[in-house]
Amino acid sequence: MTHRTFSKPPHITDRAWALADGMSLRQLAGQLTSIDPGRYQALAGEDIAQAVARGEIGGSGLVGDRLGELQRIAVENGHPPLLIKDDGRRGFYLVGPFPLYCFDMERVRRAHEQAAIDANKAGVRLIRITCDYAFAQRQGRTQEGGIISCPKFMSEVTRASTEGLAAEDRVGVILKHLGPYQYTAGPDYTALPISRVEFLDTVMTRYTGGFEAGADGVMMSFVALNGVPAHADPYLRDLTKANAGPGAIIESDYDAIYELYGGFGYAAGPKEAAYRAFAEGGVHIDLCSLLYLLHLPELVEEGRIPEEDLMVRAAEMLTLKERLGLLDDPFLGTGPEHEQALLAGPTEVYRDLATASVVMLRPTRPDPATLPIPEDARVCVLGPLAEQDPEDWLGAYSSHAFHRLDLVTTPLAGIRRHWPEATYARGCDYDRDPDPGETTEAEKLARAASHIVIFLGEPHSWSGESAALADPRLPYPQRRLVEETRRANPEAKLIVFVTAGRALHIPAGIEAAADAIFWTSHLGTFAGDAIGDILAGVRAPTARLSHGLPIGDGITSGFDSQRERIDRPPVPVVRGSAARRQRDHWCAYYLGLGARWPAAYHFGEGYSYTSFALSDWALDGQSLSASGDTPLTASVRVTNTGERRGTETVHLYYQDMVCEERTPRLLERLAHRQVTLEPGASEVLSFTVAADMLAKHGREAAGGRRVWPDRDPAANPDRLFLVQHEGQALDAIERFGEDPRVLSFTLVP
Repeated sequence: MTHRTFSKPPHITDRAWALADGMSLRQLAGQLTSIDPGRYQALAGEDIAQAVARGEIGGSGLVGDRLGELQRIAVENGHPPLLIKDDGRRGFYLVGPFPLYCFDMERVRRAHEQAAIDANKAGVRLIRITCDYAFAQRQGRTQEGGIISCPKFMSEVTRASTEGLAAEDRVGVILKHLGPYQYTAGPDYTALPISRVEFLDTVMTRYTGGFEAGADGVMMSFVALNGVPAHADPYLRDLTKANAGPGAIIESDYDAIYELYGGFGYAAGPKEAAYRAFAEGGVHIDLCSLLYLLHLPELVEEGRIPEEDLMVRAAEMLTLKERLGLLDDPFLGTGPEHEQALLAGPTEVYRDLATASVVMLRPTRPDPATLPIPEDARVCVLGPLAEQDPEDWLGAYSSHAFHRLDLVTTPLAGIRRHWPEATYARGCDYDRDPDPGETTEAEKLARAASHIVIFLGEPHSWSGESAALADPRLPYPQRRLVEETRRANPEAKLIVFVTAGRALHIPAGIEAAADAIFWTSHLGTFAGDAIGDILAGVRAPTARLSHGLPIGDGITSGFDSQRERIDRPPVPVVRGSAARRQRDHWCAYYLGLGARWPAAYHFGEGYSYTSFALSDWALDGQSLSASGDTPLTASVRVTNTGERRGTETVHLYYQDMVCEERTPRLLERLAHRQVTLEPGASEVLSFTVAADMLAKHGREAAGGRRVWPDRDPAANPDRLFLVQHEGQALDAIERFGEDPRVLSFTLVP
């Protein structure tokens, strides 16, 4: 064919440009086409191998035993190999948890670096990680990361995850799903109207760390921003390129290009949908619709899409393939030894992350009689999540771990590694009343125990993609199991684990009956190992909540106190407002609950087998200039006041008292630090507070982020809080700042 005379953009490699130059229009469109074999057969009526031989497929998901065959067909026919993609950020056959409750970012990074190594063993070169925000806990995709309420903490998690995955260019990283995804109280794939300003501050912030760590691009969401579907939105396209660079890869979600026509009604037909996704949305990867392959060549021939644009888009995909080593090593993960290699690799980092993801909510002070459980204890294990289904501990998007359920260590198995004689009865099903025999057996075993451990919560199928719940709550049969067990043995130490993919209310009956309460996500393959080690005291709890837990059933949102002050506040925040209260009319509490804050447990809350005290709060200055000349340093002393070694987490919060440009948030979390101390030891933790950390958008998104001093800074000093969890900052606010944890300063122009 005749070589094209287009100029190569500087972000594209010479090799990729030359490969693209030798392709037909249909092959260029093929480099933008990613589809799995079954889906291709259903849409095209032929086996995918035929399209691969013609150079019309650029990538696929995991194709199992066909990977070597398809890569060989591509190479032997002179075409670039397929880019294999997965959502395997947690591992492959052996997986850790989603990093929801671990505040040690180095642990998160190491687990993701191992996940990239495992991905390569399976032939995977591109991994997607979730940055979504679930506004309400009815959503199913909370367990993938949407449950994390603080945008800045999600940014830190995304940064560490991306750094681990992208180390040594083992895999490319795609952040998903860009758009106000799940910004609603409805089911998955829905969105409420949200301003661009709020989108930039609460949604895009979650992606920032990933972009800064070198993420290659984004997957678009199934929703619309300002009435424009994400897959055809020039604003989101340009935002992606501004953050990830000119060669940023934009991937469609499953069949989402077709949905511009068949779902949104935003395109007049499939061909028009392909045009709008390409020209307006900037989409590179057509995932499983085949519309690019069918229509882009024709759109070029008609002059609606410049041929140069198609060549550049394909060359950007080829540049990514080259950088990831795919062009030089197309058969990675296809050898006969790859299965064994996946099972024999290091697993310590997954187990370590699981252990660092077990949150202890009670007791709040050390109780050696309860925990750790002594070696000579008579342990009884109850509950539907103890042993019933190993997949309950994998959760959603566990890659291929569900194929190896035999490798999952259940809580019962993990406990028996420390207490081999531990007894077990299920006691009840997930949401159905038990048979009388089950209840009798559970009570009999409980009466003989000194320590009873009950595992409650949601099975794996109750959360995840397309698994929203209309009425999320801990089922009543599980609640009764705890109460009946306590009645059967009032003297035993009762330890309750609640595992869920969303924030659930822990009922008063369980709070009253339990001596200890733990909260966990789906911990992965090594769930039982992590739980057993925690209970035995081999490891101490270090995890902390990354969201609140509601004070009552039916409360699925509103316990994120970092939201804007756009409604009547739960408490007045200015000192003089105290005298203006009338029967707590300032307090938007739920009737009958009498609480100012709808969270029973707060972001950052979690306890250990030792105790810590904060003291000596200090700020090295009284003012901070918005021009950013000299930062402030906030500090606090942390002391281990208990009898065991332990790790404490301290959070820095900020309260903008007055912002005349746009209503401020009640609280903004800025940073955290961890410290591990021996008994009696102490250390001063310092936090740098720079002006740009306080920047936010004004009323117009186009104006960018800036710092907004008010007209009378001295009359309205802002506040910093150094606390162990968000509830302590809220308590200080309710005291109008009269609290040693509050460090006031003036923000001046």
